[in-house]
Amino acid sequence: MKMPLPGGAATHSHHLLPLWMGVLWTAAFCLVAASHLRHMTRTAGQRRSWHACHVLIAVGMAFMYAPAQIDPLSVPSVFWKPVFAATGVVAALWAIGGTGRISTLIWMLSSIDLCAMLYMWSGPRGADTAAMTWLLTAYLLGEAVMWALDLFRRLDGTTPIVSWRLLASESSVTLSASPIGTQAASGSLLGELDISASMITMAIGMAYMLVAMQLM
Repeated sequence: MKMPLPGGAATHSHHLLPLWMGVLWTAAFCLVAASHLRHMTRTAGQRRSWHACHVLIAVGMAFMYAPAQIDPLSVPSVFWKPVFAATGVVAALWAIGGTGRISTLIWMLSSIDLCAMLYMWSGPRGADTAAMTWLLTAYLLGEAVMWALDLFRRLDGTTPIVSWRLLASESSVTLSASPIGTQAASGSLLGELDISASMITMAIGMAYMLVAMQLM
């Protein structure tokens, strides 16, 4: 099983990530990518961008899980790291500022997912990275539970953390916080879509990869 190493090198583990598991997870993430790609083509604005982020995450995970036997491209980590870093920053800025009509804390959670991808593609894990690995693993498993219980809809459509429009018109910083369960008039990212299955699969697959990398 390929794992991101400096210089694009790879190593294999036949214990935590056997060949059959790599193939299954690769197929699962390809299905997740296809699902979000379909939603992306049918939406617009930030909804399209949000689904595009998850297409990127799913494709990145598919390449991470793919055994060398079915991966002729073998895209190195030097490609993935700047891609996930830049996308994570954009997602965080959207979450903070509520750019456009849709402003939601879900963007912030998506930026954490993108940071987790950057972390996974940044090299092998060791004793010095254990705390961060287990923290991200716990977050991803919690995320899977939240999707399973449909709790993310309580975050969907909330107002931005910082109102950039007010900042542009006033000299002082103005915070516009609201209760998590309050639905803002600006809209939502999820809409009426039921994407819990794909999001649960993505979160569990990312969490397992983190555990495997740490224990190798």
